[in-house]
Amino acid sequence: MTRSSFLSLVMVFMNDAELIRIVSENRVFAIVRAQSAEVALRAAEAAIMGGIRLIEVPLATPGSFRVISELRHRFGDRVCVGAGSVMSYEQIDRASKSGAQYIAMPHTSAPLVEASRRARIPAIIGALTPTEVAAGTILGVPLITVFPAASLGGPDYVAVLTSRMPDARLSVAGGVGLENISDYFAAGAAAVSVGGRLFSKGDLQNENYAAIAERARSILRLAGIA
Repeated sequence: MTRSSFLSLVMVFMNDAELIRIVSENRVFAIVRAQSAEVALRAAEAAIMGGIRLIEVPLATPGSFRVISELRHRFGDRVCVGAGSVMSYEQIDRASKSGAQYIAMPHTSAPLVEASRRARIPAIIGALTPTEVAAGTILGVPLITVFPAASLGGPDYVAVLTSRMPDARLSVAGGVGLENISDYFAAGAAAVSVGGRLFSKGDLQNENYAAIAERARSILRLAGIA
């Protein structure tokens, strides 16, 4: 199968219910930020070798769409790969064409959510305040990312949100690491996103991908996955 025919098959693979199921089973997003597409690919592969199945490639990563396409081609349905920091209709279109299985935006935008639905790709939105979380719940998105959670109290803040809005399915991003993952899940988070605490600058610069894989395993153990 050629890459173009492969991507034509996977472009409509994911729906909201399927994403919710995969997130509930895996619970940890790896946010892959790197200085080049090649480093991003190797870092993502290390996280996958460590057991993480939810991979997000922010569009600020050089060659981000190529990274998404290559990960989908290499790993198929063994992982769930999305485009992060999506802010425009063009980016939704390019993410879909690259084979992304979901998009994640740092804010709440009803027009972009609707555009993602037309493209048959689930949207994860960003929110911080209770009003924003409520707005996201009304939009019916599969997941709302509280970002940056650490700025408003971390796990304690998430616990307040989940106690007041139990129907909101919340992920957490910003300052998530080994020291607080368990606390976020105890607070009611459905998932966490880990970036710099998984892909440290030192490991990326030194090409220490084994350390990234081992850190991924530790994160999953704290998340109750491994």
